[in-house]
Amino acid sequence: MFRLMIAIVMIPLFVMASAAYASPEGIWLRANQETKITIEQCGEAYCGTVVWMIAEKRDATDKNNPNPDLQDRPIIGLQIFSDMKSSGTNTYQGTLYNAEDGKTYAGTLTVVDEKTLKLRGCVIWPLCKTDTWSRTTLAVNTN
Repeated sequence: MFRLMIAIVMIPLFVMASAAYASPEGIWLRANQETKITIEQCGEAYCGTVVWMIAEKRDATDKNNPNPDLQDRPIIGLQIFSDMKSSGTNTYQGTLYNAEDGKTYAGTLTVVDEKTLKLRGCVIWPLCKTDTWSRTTLAVNTN
């Protein structure tokens, strides 16, 4: 009976602890469904790299980069965020690069649950934009 009571108390605590430390590592699909980003541990922080784009954009380059020497580099393989360090439960702060405008922003990554995360970039608060991503796989698709 005592062991059953311990189990009843411990199981919810274990589930809550697991939810509180959800990892952002994995492959994520942006809300526009045009890009997949892999998030992985880079030293003591997380970084995100573009690993897939829809067919119409696969040859895209970093043409909006302010550095002319970088404007021909492909978007696939480009690290779009770096140095994302824990700043609270399921939240990480670091630097975001937006290839659409060639600018770098202060950013926050929040793991909502195992299948959803939110990435928020700000020029200055409150001038921010949030994008919701879904966990996915890197299945090869010729479309």
